[in-house]
Amino acid sequence: MSNLPISLEELIYAALLAFCITWFINNTIKIRKLIKATSINVNGPKDIASVMDRCYTLFPLEKIEYHGITFTRGMKVKITTTANADFEGEFIGGNTKNMVCIKTSKYIIAHKLSNIIDITKL
Repeated sequence: MSNLPISLEELIYAALLAFCITWFINNTIKIRKLIKATSINVNGPKDIASVMDRCYTLFPLEKIEYHGITFTRGMKVKITTTANADFEGEFIGGNTKNMVCIKTSKYIIAHKLSNIIDITKL
């Protein structure tokens, strides 16, 4: 081991740094894919109706239960995510893949229940 130009401590630090950088890059890629998969372009009132029809098809469950509270389609809710982002809007529905859909004033957002900290009624 004495022939190596770096010490064992430096090698461990380099390995930890490489792990952290790799983890950060992989999570950034996953988040970008999730955002691209859930975004929909809307170009007017006609498109809003078709987008809402698509949302009702993709999220057919009218009721979900979260931490003992039942939420039904059309309720005004506030969602807090694990990234500390808050969304307020109308609950559109859920699906069998543990995802929920919310219509805010500007966006239609789909989010996994596992990435949600809290859902409250407004």
